[in-house]
Amino acid sequence: MKILKYKKYKGNEYKILTDEKEYILYDDIIIRHELLLKKEIKNQDWESILKENNLLKAYYDGLKAVSTKLRTEKELRALLKKKNYQSNEITYGIKRLEEEGYLNHKMYIEAYIHDALTLNVVGENKILKDLENLGFSSKEIEEELKKVDPQIYQEKIKKYIDKKLKVNKKSANEFIQKITYELINKGFNKSDITAYLSTLTIEDNDEEISKIVNKLYQKYINKYDLYTTKMKIKAYLYSKGYNNIDIDQYLKRTH
Repeated sequence: MKILKYKKYKGNEYKILTDEKEYILYDDIIIRHELLLKKEIKNQDWESILKENNLLKAYYDGLKAVSTKLRTEKELRALLKKKNYQSNEITYGIKRLEEEGYLNHKMYIEAYIHDALTLNVVGENKILKDLENLGFSSKEIEEELKKVDPQIYQEKIKKYIDKKLKVNKKSANEFIQKITYELINKGFNKSDITAYLSTLTIEDNDEEISKIVNKLYQKYINKYDLYTTKMKIKAYLYSKGYNNIDIDQYLKRTH
């Protein structure tokens, strides 16, 4: 195969015009194989050069990706696979990026934890799970999570519960169950949640109970006798976490 012409393309790439077709090669490849000094090259050698160039292309595409934002190895593999690179090309690119310090696990985990705690209501268990899903080992994640002051999680729990409590219309029992479930789902430890809840005096909303009782009374009284109506109201209140409610007390206020 004859090499007819070289032309600067973009960045560190060159267009190579041959008697067969046009190719784009990296200057690293051109220099390494002294192509500027050659007018002709064997097809077998050219195939080897193209394979080597593809390895470099995977590396440079990976480098471009990590230059815009921090990436995990898992993310990078998926990105390069989407660009139709072969497994050996992806492996080469990632290995070289790791060797050059572009895939620093510790730095990524530190940045992720910082952003998670700064921007979200999230506990250590969810952070751990999310980072594991990104391809990091539990050991290296836990090593960084140990550095977080436990009071940060406790303060987040406090603020979340206090905010929800201000607009709460549920029974004390239902509120405690719901808020505990929500915070556990957000990755906080149940012991921390329970510890803060134990410092609070959460009472049933008297106004809300009155609304429920009277609404159900109006619904049932024309269908059932008074005793059955009260039993149905009590059953509903119990299902919502209200215990030992004196229904007559609320009915006397409006009936």
